[in-house]
Amino acid sequence: MTTPAKPASLAFSRTWPDRRMQQSLDETIRRRRAAPLPYASERFEGRGIVICAGGVRYFTCAWVLIWFLRRVHQVALPIQVWHLGQGEMSEEMRLLLLEEGVEVVDAETIAARHPARLAGGWPLKPYAIANSRFREVLFLDADTVPLADPQQAFQWSDYLETGLLLWPDNVDIKATNPIWARIGLAPAERVSVDSGIMLVDKARAWDILDLALAMNEHSDELYALIHGDKDTFLLAAMLLQRRFGMIAHRPFAFEWDMVQRDPSGDQFLHHRCGAKWLLHLQNRPLAVPALMPECEAALADLRARWTGRVFHAPPRSTRALAEEARLTALRRISITTEGHRTRVVELLPGHVVGAGRNLEQHWAVSEERDTLQLQFYRDLEPIATLHAKGKGVWYGLGDAPGTDFLVKELGDAAADDAPPPVRRTIPGLVGAFLQPDWFAAGYDAKLADAIHAALYLLNDTFEDVPEQIEDHIAKLQLTTSWRGTLSGVARDLAALRDRRQSLVQRCEQERPAALDPLLYGRAPSGDGA
Repeated sequence: MTTPAKPASLAFSRTWPDRRMQQSLDETIRRRRAAPLPYASERFEGRGIVICAGGVRYFTCAWVLIWFLRRVHQVALPIQVWHLGQGEMSEEMRLLLLEEGVEVVDAETIAARHPARLAGGWPLKPYAIANSRFREVLFLDADTVPLADPQQAFQWSDYLETGLLLWPDNVDIKATNPIWARIGLAPAERVSVDSGIMLVDKARAWDILDLALAMNEHSDELYALIHGDKDTFLLAAMLLQRRFGMIAHRPFAFEWDMVQRDPSGDQFLHHRCGAKWLLHLQNRPLAVPALMPECEAALADLRARWTGRVFHAPPRSTRALAEEARLTALRRISITTEGHRTRVVELLPGHVVGAGRNLEQHWAVSEERDTLQLQFYRDLEPIATLHAKGKGVWYGLGDAPGTDFLVKELGDAAADDAPPPVRRTIPGLVGAFLQPDWFAAGYDAKLADAIHAALYLLNDTFEDVPEQIEDHIAKLQLTTSWRGTLSGVARDLAALRDRRQSLVQRCEQERPAALDPLLYGRAPSGDGA
């Protein structure tokens, strides 16, 4: 049996051939202080919320956070969830977030155009803030719960006056910490930062963010002296001698966690730095008991919609992928196992087994020796492998000895004689050139040219490229620049396609039964010599 793929995150170990990432920490600080990377104003616009979350633990936490943002505080700002590689985010998880109107961004995809050394989740935080499509970013750790509407922070004077607002931790950086000498600052006892919540206007605090990001690329050295990314923002501001806002009130201690406050000292956000949310076990309380039922409702909703696993289907052939698309469109099948009654089961996008499932959690189609096989999985392991028998029937054995599986497809799509489409189309391929991750990092003129060239070639062969582009535009979260560019591409390609088609027109005219004797004469018999 084929086991599901377990893709490794390339960003954790990738060595980028970029000279700036091979510099020493000292050289990095010196260069960035002297000449920060320029702020690309054309890439960023508007306000948004950025969250870093991958894997079962932090996906669960992020779900509760998003529930609070959308349902409790009615926050309408766009939300991006960033992760590091496919190993942290399955298609099932991505689709769940998309259903909530949340953009999902794989930092590995972005790093191809905006290189950085991302040695784990902490360095991802400044990278995600810097490369999100938003100009103004409210960053929230996945394990935070806003106790009040967090949007109000955009109006606080400490933020408006500086462009960077930080929250204090309940610990201090000691004057004896070697970090001061290591980066060339005078020793001092300083309030440490809780980077679980930050507010950044990139147009005004870009140099601080840029230096903090560069320092986190040297995490193997810096993290021995400071606790992850949390104080790199403070240290970057100090190195640049730049002003920034800091909430004047220390957080409350609450059980294993801390409760951050607003400028008036009122509780603002519960940072569950100790008590993460658990999907299937009892959870520790929330700082505001009246809001705990909302947390439980969010977790119950996630349990009903998610298997709780990061499932990745095994590598599939083009034929197997097409069969998966067909079965997803079909949606409903019946399953009969030996000694049990027949069940109607849903095959959902993201390789999820929906309503009617028993032990089955995920499904996938693979191809072995030119034969398609349908597999069901539980806890990431295959429990049944069935082979196509024709006429919408699949048959095979389950993992338990002597367990027969019989699957029948339900609906019109099971017919083998369905007429092929008349138009030349390539479903799915256009989407490969319109990856949401690319647009999540803001506008990029060079990328726009590359996308235009790729879609231009597809448009020469297939007839529905402009319509597919328009469909994607309607679904994607785009900046004004990207939306205008892609709409222009769709119009241009439609015009080219229509012109091409106008040159080849089939004129269905009535054909005469015989040659017109006024136009043609019969040749004389013989060899004509």
